[in-house]
Amino acid sequence: MEKENIEKQLLEIEVLRSIYSNLNEFTFDNEDAFIEAQVFLSQPDDKTLLEKKLGFSIKFSADGVDDNTDQNKLPLELVCRLPTSYPLSSPPDIFVRSLSVKLDRNFSEELSNYVKSSHDNDSAILDIIEWIKDNVGRFINGTSGKKSPNQESKNVDKLVYERVFFYSHHIFSSEKRRCILQWAQELNLTGFFMPGKPGIICVEGDRTSVQSYCAKLRSVPWQKLQIRENQSFELSPSEWESVKKFKDFEEKLFTSNNQTFDLGILFVFLKEKNLEYVFNLYFGVDGKLPSTS
Repeated sequence: MEKENIEKQLLEIEVLRSIYSNLNEFTFDNEDAFIEAQVFLSQPDDKTLLEKKLGFSIKFSADGVDDNTDQNKLPLELVCRLPTSYPLSSPPDIFVRSLSVKLDRNFSEELSNYVKSSHDNDSAILDIIEWIKDNVGRFINGTSGKKSPNQESKNVDKLVYERVFFYSHHIFSSEKRRCILQWAQELNLTGFFMPGKPGIICVEGDRTSVQSYCAKLRSVPWQKLQIRENQSFELSPSEWESVKKFKDFEEKLFTSNNQTFDLGILFVFLKEKNLEYVFNLYFGVDGKLPSTS
C-alpha cells in the first residue's frame, strides 16, 4: 500500500504543477524528497528514501477583498504535507495562510473538519483548494472583509451565479439517484446528472444554493467524487438568464435505442449548451458527433 500511496502522490503533484505552473506558484519544501520518492518506486524495499516527507506550497487567489491593493482577489498560500499513508488511509496535512489579511481563527478549524470529513481515500488537494476559494471570504477578520462605500455601491444587487461539474466513479444506486434529483429541485437548481459509470453531475444556480447542494452530495459515501469544472459569474439576478444553460434539473440517459451508452449523444447534448469543452475534462479526448450513416 505504501508504494501505491507514493505513486498516487507523485501523480497528483504532477497535476498540481501543471495547473500552478507560473513562477513561484508551486514550490517544494525540499525537492530532494520528491526525487527520492521517485526513486522509491523502483526500490520499494529502501524505506530510507521516504524519510523526507513530501511537502509543498501553492500560491493562488480567492474571491475576497485585499486591503493592501483594494482588489477583489485575495492572495493565499496553501501549505501541504503528505504522510506516506495518504491518500489511501489518511488525509493530507493542510494549512492556509493569507499573504495580506488576517483570517478568523475559526477558518482553520472548519478547513480541518472539511479535510477530514471529505477524505475518500483518493487525491484531494484540488477539491480542498476549491473549498477554500468558496469559503475563505466568510473568515476575513475586521475591516479586511468590508468593502469601501464605492465598492458597495458598484456591486449592489450583484450575486454570484455558479455552475459546478462533478465526476463520480459511478452512479448506480436508486436511492442516490433519487437524492441527486430531489436535492436540486428543493434548492431550485438546474442542470442534469448522468447515471452509470462514470457518473456526471452538473448543477447551476445561485452560489449559496449550489454550495448547499455540494455539501449534501459530500454527505453521502462515494467511491470517488471530484469537481471537474467550477464556473462563477457575478451578476444581478436579472442577468442570470444570460449565462443559464438549463431550464430544469433532470436525469439524462445518453443511450442509443435505449440500451447502449453513446458518448456521441452526450457530446451533442453538451454542444447544444455551448459546453462541449467539458467533454474533454471528463474523458481526456475531444468529443465527436455521432455518425449519421
